[in-house]
Amino acid sequence: MKLTWREHIFSLKNVSSTHRQLCVLGVRIKLRRPLGNQKLYEHLPVQPNKIVFRSVVSGYSCNPRYIAEEILRRGLPYDLVWVVDRHVLKYMDAFPPNIRLVMDGNEEAIREFATARVWVTNGWLGRYLRCGLFKREGQTYIQTWHGSLGFKRLNWKVAHPSTGATALLEADMAQFDYLLTNSTWEDTVFREAFHTPAQYEQIGHARNDLFFRADAEEYRGVVRKKIGVEKDKKLLLYVPTWREHATSFFFGEGDYAALKQSLEKRFGGDWLIAARWHPAHAAHMRTKFLPEESAMLNVSDYPDVQELLLAADAVITDYSSCILDFLFTRRPGFLYAPDYAEYNSCRGLYYPLEEAPFPVAKDTESLVQCIEQFDEKLFLQKTQLFLQKMGCMEDGHAAERAVNLIEHIISEK
Repeated sequence: MKLTWREHIFSLKNVSSTHRQLCVLGVRIKLRRPLGNQKLYEHLPVQPNKIVFRSVVSGYSCNPRYIAEEILRRGLPYDLVWVVDRHVLKYMDAFPPNIRLVMDGNEEAIREFATARVWVTNGWLGRYLRCGLFKREGQTYIQTWHGSLGFKRLNWKVAHPSTGATALLEADMAQFDYLLTNSTWEDTVFREAFHTPAQYEQIGHARNDLFFRADAEEYRGVVRKKIGVEKDKKLLLYVPTWREHATSFFFGEGDYAALKQSLEKRFGGDWLIAARWHPAHAAHMRTKFLPEESAMLNVSDYPDVQELLLAADAVITDYSSCILDFLFTRRPGFLYAPDYAEYNSCRGLYYPLEEAPFPVAKDTESLVQCIEQFDEKLFLQKTQLFLQKMGCMEDGHAAERAVNLIEHIISEK
């Protein structure tokens, strides 16, 4: 980076999300930034029984939720802390009373992280690194991630193109102690994508235990009631993925009507369609594609997509890995990817969509045809072969194995 003559004499610049550069008389010194919070909490002892949880959208969801619930089920003597943000305030009653809640990003949350024995998260902690929080001696960082068997390449330079963001991700990955996977395929992909010294543990994803519960059908009814689906209705869930440069999605009112008609023709019953936009796009999409007068449900604010998958009778997505979790229900799923070639060129896919068990459509007309011609027997055969090919070991006991790991960590001196 070229400096002006004034900067050559003295300057202090941010050169990345984690570092500043001090220049004095031409001598450049790289400084980690900011050090304030690190200095503020480094004298506090690490509390041996404290665990801090954070989910990508800070709600009570995904792998961290189901790991926390297994801890509570066992009655383990741990201090459980969950980092939340203002977007989930309306769902605060979803959290069990014996989990303490702190607001995301404030000094209290930083202090909880700085003094916890274990961190459990399914996404990045970059904003905390930016605030000067770094893992200390005696702390363990468990990364569960939030996708499984996914189509989309974990390409950090494409997903987070700025140099500062990439540096922050690298600093975060360098702190992982454990990275949890659910298959031999994920082991291979994660080792390629995550630049981390972490130990890989193939134990399954705790969020998928929901689909193996003995009372899954009863719980499914509870969720459907929560979102306003009557007992005699069937539910299609549309869950498009996050996009780096999202400007539009692909269904209009007429398309939804055609989908409803095709579902009723093929599967019978009275179908209701619900859309869950990705949190990064929810505000934009709800006003553009789901007008207030629409008969469709907008479930974008529902805190846990896993419960919505359990409630659904069928799912449509483009490239979201949530449909690969839905696979464990053995209910119909469909891929609708009008921009297939473009998306593959820009973001990249690990394998062609056609290798998954789901019918693939590139326009509404072909999607309707896929629904009307859906072959359940062939779908179930493809599902079994796909899971075997991926080396997937989901069995409904992932949370148990994750908590066994946590118990082992906390018992160590």
